[in-house]
Amino acid sequence: MAPPKNERAFEANSSIVLVGCRGAGKRTLGFMGALHLRRRLVTEEHYFEKTTGLSRGEYLARHGREAFARQDIEVFKRMLDSNRTGCIIECGMSSLTGEAQDALRQYSSTNPVVYIHREKEQIARHLDAADLQQLLKADGRHRSCSNFEYYNLYDPPNKSGGHISGTSSGASTPLNGRQSGPSKLLSAREDFTRFLDIVTGRGATKAWLESPFSVSSVPPEFRSYSYALRLRLSYLMDMDLEWEDFEARGDCVEFIIDHWPDDLMNVIARQIALIRRKLGIPIIYHVEENPRGERRRTPEEKDAMDADLLELGLRLGVDYISLDLQRHDEFVNRVLRHRGRSKIIGNFWYMGFGALAWQDDRQMENYKRAQGLGCEVVRMVRFCTNDSPAELLEGFKKRLQQEVPDPKPPLVAYDFSVLGVRTPLQSRILNPVKHPDMENERDHLATVSTYYHSYELLFRQFLLDPLQFYVLGSHVSYSLSPAMHSAAYDFCGMPHTFQDVTCSTIDRLNQICLSDSFGGASLTAPFKVAIMPHLKVKSHHATAIGAVNVLLPLRGKTSAILDHANSRNKAGPAREFFGDNTDWSSILTCLRRAISPRNYVQPSKTTGLVVGAGGMARAAIYALIQLGCRNIFIYNRTTPNANQVAQHFNDWAATQGIVGTKGGSHEICRVLPSLSEPWPRAYQPPTMVISCVPATSANGSAPADFEMPLDWLRSPTGGVVVELAYEPLVTPLVAQMHAVRDHMSPSWVVVDGLEVVAEMAIEAFELMTGRMAPKRLMKEVCRKTWEQQQQQQRQGSEMAMSSY
Repeated sequence: MAPPKNERAFEANSSIVLVGCRGAGKRTLGFMGALHLRRRLVTEEHYFEKTTGLSRGEYLARHGREAFARQDIEVFKRMLDSNRTGCIIECGMSSLTGEAQDALRQYSSTNPVVYIHREKEQIARHLDAADLQQLLKADGRHRSCSNFEYYNLYDPPNKSGGHISGTSSGASTPLNGRQSGPSKLLSAREDFTRFLDIVTGRGATKAWLESPFSVSSVPPEFRSYSYALRLRLSYLMDMDLEWEDFEARGDCVEFIIDHWPDDLMNVIARQIALIRRKLGIPIIYHVEENPRGERRRTPEEKDAMDADLLELGLRLGVDYISLDLQRHDEFVNRVLRHRGRSKIIGNFWYMGFGALAWQDDRQMENYKRAQGLGCEVVRMVRFCTNDSPAELLEGFKKRLQQEVPDPKPPLVAYDFSVLGVRTPLQSRILNPVKHPDMENERDHLATVSTYYHSYELLFRQFLLDPLQFYVLGSHVSYSLSPAMHSAAYDFCGMPHTFQDVTCSTIDRLNQICLSDSFGGASLTAPFKVAIMPHLKVKSHHATAIGAVNVLLPLRGKTSAILDHANSRNKAGPAREFFGDNTDWSSILTCLRRAISPRNYVQPSKTTGLVVGAGGMARAAIYALIQLGCRNIFIYNRTTPNANQVAQHFNDWAATQGIVGTKGGSHEICRVLPSLSEPWPRAYQPPTMVISCVPATSANGSAPADFEMPLDWLRSPTGGVVVELAYEPLVTPLVAQMHAVRDHMSPSWVVVDGLEVVAEMAIEAFELMTGRMAPKRLMKEVCRKTWEQQQQQQRQGSEMAMSSY
């Protein structure tokens, strides 16, 4: 049976239309989306004035209401028709009219039309109380003329500046006494751009091409082992845990609609938005057959309601839709027609006594039907009462391999009873798990399984191996990485070790890496650039930067990168290695977190400054380029080294077609020869400064102190200073910027080295293990370990002084 045509698989460059009532945040989201997708932002208000030569208010006053209404709808239709590709289109209040909504329905057959809505309390801030209810009622009609929707969660502003705190929640108090949270709208930008990547289908492909070992690059169904954290709507409506407690408890979330509260559609939309924001992992959307507390429905009522709920999941752009293939064809085909970029998990669940046996030929027919319908995953689950030995399921899997032609969708298959899943090892992928502190109530599928228990079992049964990980370089004894990685291993049930080893030669590096138990290494000076010629495979980012800071063994049985990625956490000989760079992305994360809306990156104007010319400086320059900055200056004590780095990136820009801001050349990096020279007047003062001067030089001597010339700090809107060194935490540059904030310009934000090093460890952990990192835990351990090191140093100094 062939699948029906996918009516929501639009061309990747199709213009995206945003509709919704005033106060929903369309203009801000449109701006973010245009920057992310590199598209032109078209607003209804500006288009009307451009077309008629008058603002809407002026046209109404001059021509009257009737003429304005006719002109308004004509301009609206023209705006849609003349901007069908390469745009983000923000619709104004015209979209509330019936004629405009008819035009949007027609437009939605070829383009994504996204309904933006949000909390009533936030919309009320922009409206008179008398207008609120009427407008919200009218706003609900946008669902009928759109094919996607996005719930715009409130993103509270950062009310204080100075230092970016060391926890994901922004709740800790930094050591210098200053406290702040993420910059305004950072979370909204991350959520919305992730949503756009799903709608356009660009996210996973782009991540895979750039860095095939990153967690986001390998979908859960293609990993060696993966786990689905089950969260029921009835539980989320009255949670007894915090969202942070669910971090790294699964590779994806299975969101189960088992309850019908008032305002159901908006409640579901908000919960999907919360999962995206708080956990940032793929979502499986499942509508339970018999919602709790609801009356029994007729088959017709059941089909209509369940279809509407599944339709909502597809509109919300979830990663996976769980589809019961035992429903009738019309129901199944409706979901398949509207699937868009969401993946389909085709389900065959036998929940009662007398469940279809694995050896029954109808199980094979079920799988082939799901395959024929184009399901990306097939899930087959059966209730058993000790009547199904494990060998029967294994026999079914072998039959599939022998009898079903490729490509075969991944299979999730297991038996369960009232005590839970028979064994977490029955299925390799998407095993159902729960949080260890959650009550089960009716959720028998995950009764005995937690992520920690399931993953630890793989090591106890020797399916995975304990490995040795390292941080390697000439001066690593102060590294905070061992403490952070070790805490993450304990959290995830991994018996790995992580240690710092001082070495400075390629021969010694090879000796460590050629061990059968070598799992991976974080590299520092002098290896970041020197290792490049010795690597068979490098990520796109590492090649562009010309430096590597994470080294992984390649142990796959074939040459396929996915095979190598799924061989992580397994021992064995490795003669080839993969190199990646997380320095740049860690810096990028910290910049995004700290940049204020006033200093958003404008390619033609924004200026960045990088201090240093080593491997970290290369990563910093690349981070600025990825942000869209095209005016980058480098200062280094040794000017020839700075010239070499600048030339590397200017040559790379030419190969990528990246054009600078002066004369159409590819020169995006320039060198500042001296601290005594004034800032070049042809360029704006920098709003992003990244200091890559190491805390200690490669030979162990103290580096030269660096402070910024005051002439280089003339930005009227302040900016961000990222200090990568953290020994000491308050470097001369950090101390200078605190003084600048206090006495000259309070708009400067300082990101200290602990914030950056924690991000580096988090990304390295995910690359090395292929598992989600417990970010909050690792950041807390980073700060605490640093504090302990400082206390030990003080005690050592006091003891030394007392001995005199």
